[in-house]
Parts: sequence; structure tokens; C-alpha cells
Amino acid sequence: MSPGNLICDLDGVVYLGSRPIPGSARALTDLTAAGWNILMCTNNSTRSPTEVAERIHDVTGYRARPESILTSAQAAAFMLAPTKPRCFVLGGEGIVDALTAADIPVVGSAGDAEAVVVGLTTDLTYSWLREAVTAVFNGARLIATNLDSTYPTETGLWPGGGAIVAAVETATGVKAEPAGKPWPPMRELVAKYLVPGPVWIAGDRPDTDLALAEGTDWKTALVLSGVTSASVKVETAPDLVAPDLATVGRFLLERGNEEERL
Repeated sequence: MSPGNLICDLDGVVYLGSRPIPGSARALTDLTAAGWNILMCTNNSTRSPTEVAERIHDVTGYRARPESILTSAQAAAFMLAPTKPRCFVLGGEGIVDALTAADIPVVGSAGDAEAVVVGLTTDLTYSWLREAVTAVFNGARLIATNLDSTYPTETGLWPGGGAIVAAVETATGVKAEPAGKPWPPMRELVAKYLVPGPVWIAGDRPDTDLALAEGTDWKTALVLSGVTSASVKVETAPDLVAPDLATVGRFLLERGNEEERL
């Protein structure tokens, strides 16, 4: 039996942009060696799981398995899989990859769309935004991979996927259906990959990462290496507050050792 599951956020926890957060790779390596089931769960929808795994290795040196990575794009595909609507994508290639992998058709024009899937892209243009808005005006379902207003980088906070979603919502008056953390589609997707044992979530956003545990017996660890500082008041107190993932890793390993001795 596995010692447990660690659902780990990436941006602000494992790395900041192209800079690794000190100790994160060692923590993941040690937990993996100890038998923990590591699931990388990110609201960043721009990359496929394989690309995310490559990025983790390039930035930190830790070799993550693509099958252990769950993105908000995958959560959106999971959400749409039962009906497989024709989707217009306003976002990165990670969304197209996730929809395609789930046999959900991707279309290039508003007139063909039954759903619009919106996520983070750094290549946003007015014409692209206009096409998405037109599709929603025509009755297409509006899906948000996530509602994060920002995401952390080594140079500070940048606009997140939620900022782009907000533009479509403002123009159309339609509220998007969110798929990523902390919403049920991501929670249900993550649950499919859990193994027997306790479940811990490590993240830097109380309202997305830690809120994923709502309605479950999962434990939460708030790390202060990303968007949240020690001075921020959190509505629901986490089970652990730590400066970084390295501290979380030591805590979980020590906790496991103590339980083995009992």
C-alpha cells in the first residue's frame, strides 16, 4: 500500500516561471522514493501532460511521469466527454490536445461551435476574442478551464486564464462553467488517480488549490512560495502552513515514519 497521495500544484509551488523553487525537486524525489503517489495538478492549460513533464524536468531536474499530470484542460475535456460538443478554443494548444485526446471535435469558427473552451494564452488577439464571443452569442456553451485571475512568475504576477474568461463573460453576459481547481470536474478527475492511503494537497492558492479538498477528507498544505503570503487571512485554515514544498515533503516523510513506528 502506498504511504499516501500528494496532489501538488506547479506554478508557485514547484517553480516560478523558469526558476525552480529551492528544495522542490528533492522533496518530490524523496516522496516518490518513499512510495507516495504524486499527482501534479495544475490550472495552467497551455501545455499537454507530456510537455508539462518535460518542463518540470527542464526547470527542476525532477522526472515527472506524464500520466501523473492533470491539467485544467484535461478537466474541461473530462467535463465535456459525455456529450462531445464541437468546441471552439480560446486558449493554448494544451486545450486542443486534451479535447482531441478525448475524441472531442475542435472547430475553427464560431458558426460551427457548440461550446467555447477558454483558457490561458499569451497570444490573445481581438479577432480571436471576438470569434469566441460570437459563438457564445450564437448559443454555444461557455467553458472555462479555470478562473485564476493571475499566475505567478519569476517577475511577478501575470494575467491568468480567468482574466480572459472575464472578457468573454463581460461581453456576453454569460457566466462560464469552470472545470479546473477547485471545481467538481477537476476533483472527480483527480479522484480517479488516487491510490489507497491519505490524501494531501500542496498549493499556494487557498481559493483554488486547497479548496479542491472541499467535501472530502483530504488534508491541505498551504505553501508560501507563490501568490499567498503569511499575512493573508485564509477563510478555512489549512492543516499545514509551510514556506515551501521542501518543508511539506519533510513533514510528510516524518509523519509516515512516526506512523510506521506505532
